[in-house]
Amino acid sequence: MAIPRPQLRWMTVPLALVAGMLTASWLVAAPADLPEDVMLGKPIYAQHCQKCHGIGGWGDGPQAQWQYLPPVNFHAMSSRLKSDEQLISVIEHGVIFSPMHSFRGTLNATEIQDVVAYIRLLSQRGR
Repeated sequence: MAIPRPQLRWMTVPLALVAGMLTASWLVAAPADLPEDVMLGKPIYAQHCQKCHGIGGWGDGPQAQWQYLPPVNFHAMSSRLKSDEQLISVIEHGVIFSPMHSFRGTLNATEIQDVVAYIRLLSQRGR
C-alpha cells in the first residue's frame, strides 16, 4: 500500500510573505524614510565597525587586511541567519580568539540595538 505524499501548497504562502518582506519599503526607502533606530545606528557603525567590516558591511574595511581572521561579511548567509540576539551578544561580548572585541562599556544597550538595525539594513543592500 502506497503512502500518500503531502501536497506542498502550504509553502507558497510563506514564500509570498518572505517576498513581501524583502521588498519592504524601509529596505529601499530614502534615508529620510528609514526607521529611527537605523539612522541612529549608522554613525555608531561608522565610528566603531566600518574600519573592519567596511562601508557596505562586506568585511572589506581598511583594517581587514591586517587581521588574522577576516571580519564578518554581513551579506553572507551565515551572518544573515543569525538572530538579533546573537548579533547583540557578539557586539557586547566580542568573539574569543578573534579581533572582534567587546563593546560592553563603550556602547549602551540602545546603541547596540541601533547598530544591529543598521547591520540588518546593510545585509539587505547590494554593492
